[in-house]
Amino acid sequence: MPARSTISVRIDRARFDRILHGHPKAADDALGALALEGQRIVVTSFNTSPPGRSYRRGSIVHVASQPGYPPNVDIGGLRAAIGVRRPGQLRRSIHTGNVEYAPYLEFGTTRMAARPFMRPMAAKLGDVSVRVFDRFLEKL
Repeated sequence: MPARSTISVRIDRARFDRILHGHPKAADDALGALALEGQRIVVTSFNTSPPGRSYRRGSIVHVASQPGYPPNVDIGGLRAAIGVRRPGQLRRSIHTGNVEYAPYLEFGTTRMAARPFMRPMAAKLGDVSVRVFDRFLEKL
């Protein structure tokens, strides 16, 4: 399993280009707002799964999520690690920090079905881009 994976988001390019050509700084801000919305979508997706199997890990009883749903939170490390980076002008990255088990939850393993949380966010974020970019276009 790769330590890093890239999941792309398809944005509303026509709206984004209108912002970019009129106000390049606003376009960078719009991408930042979209990335923060993506972070919010991921963080709020945790604990939305129907309950799966229960098991004890030390003194904590964890109720796993069902396969195909976002993970249920145990101690909150992954949820707290979800963040946004700005690797450059007009670029944003929504990441899982240094949480080594994040790819295993996202893509599954030979012993566990996937509990995707980043891919569903990427799918939703494309639709959300219309609303986010329209807010910026209204201000211009």
